[in-house]
Amino acid sequence: MNSHHHTDDHDLPDDDVLTTATGAAGTASDDALLQLLGSAIGIADPVPGHVLAAARGAVAWRTIDQELADLVFDSSAELTGVRDPNAARQLTFRSDAVEIEIMLVDSSARRLVGQLVPARSTTVTLEGTDSQVEQTSDRFGRFSFDRVHTGPVRLTVAGGTSARDIATDWVLL
Repeated sequence: MNSHHHTDDHDLPDDDVLTTATGAAGTASDDALLQLLGSAIGIADPVPGHVLAAARGAVAWRTIDQELADLVFDSSAELTGVRDPNAARQLTFRSDAVEIEIMLVDSSARRLVGQLVPARSTTVTLEGTDSQVEQTSDRFGRFSFDRVHTGPVRLTVAGGTSARDIATDWVLL
């Protein structure tokens, strides 16, 4: 007596999906495999709508008193393998209210210099995972920090009496 396990065709992924996931040589492409697994989990156990809404709300509230300045330029990502490894690393962050330009000018001394555009004198805070240091930018918007710790950092620019503070994305220096 032959016994076999019956599965409906709709339980199995299409052959095209399996071919894409395993690639021409039969080895799994990481991206395709992750996409396939994500789709399978999304079908088998989708995240409830109220959980997604709560997560979106939590992210929005985390910086309710701050505006986010997005990283728009990082010299370490430009011409990888071609540029001088001793060249200063430059980063630019931008929000609706201000552009924050910074440069790690001496990687051994860990000196960070920056400028706010448009220029203004205000408090600039450098935050690391275990430290926080404040400086006041001059009337040209210039500021600097010495002995910056290695690791993730972000800057916060005080918005003043009528504006929200502006915080950069976290970056690894």
